[in-house]
Amino acid sequence: MNDRRKLIDNYIQEHNEVTLSSLRELVPDVSEMTIRRDLEALEAKGKILRVHGGARSLKAINMLVEDAFSKRSSENVNQKRIIAEKALTLVENNSSVYIDAGSTTMMLAEMLPDKNLLVSTCGINIAVELMRQENSRVNLIGGEVNKNNISTYGPEARVAMENINIDVAFVASTAFSPKSGFTCGNVHDCELKREALSRATLKVILMDSAKVGTIMPYTFARPGDIDVLISDDGLSEEIRSFFEENGTQVL
Repeated sequence: MNDRRKLIDNYIQEHNEVTLSSLRELVPDVSEMTIRRDLEALEAKGKILRVHGGARSLKAINMLVEDAFSKRSSENVNQKRIIAEKALTLVENNSSVYIDAGSTTMMLAEMLPDKNLLVSTCGINIAVELMRQENSRVNLIGGEVNKNNISTYGPEARVAMENINIDVAFVASTAFSPKSGFTCGNVHDCELKREALSRATLKVILMDSAKVGTIMPYTFARPGDIDVLISDDGLSEEIRSFFEENGTQVL
């Protein structure tokens, strides 16, 4: 890394988020195009994340993610790990993968091997995690930021999904009941989950067994709409049979 890029990197790490105009003041002897190339190089090294009009420190983003997910991620950790390990068996090299936002899918991202993959995601923290890999390409779905789960959502995110072909989609579910199916608490999240599943050859739901028997306002899928349910060892035989009778494989 040259001295100018070190200077820019240190400045971003110190201030957490900077604008292009502030960087032009920092290094006035180079053009804005050169600064943009420096930011691209720093992003490629996993140092920063470029944003509209400037850049942010990955350290600052990770702190935000930790604050938002610390409680959620600390719950049912063993179950999340079991689910993620099962999901990894469905990821093949040279494939297109969709990873939904959520604490369980974040565990999957953390465990994902560095293969030649195109990973599309609405999870900002998931994209940041996968940026550290050398072989995977990451496509962050654009849209409005949902501060509750550090993701993008809304009509723009759904439209962005329309031209993406997915080999396997890993979608998280907030709740499930035999009557209401797989449900979540936000209508825009619901639409994005539906779109991701519709674009996928292999449709997979990740859900821990504690969510069975609960209902949220918006249904995005029913057992017959998906190919595989991945859960922990806490699913009852009755629920397993229910899914299998509806043509859904349970892992």
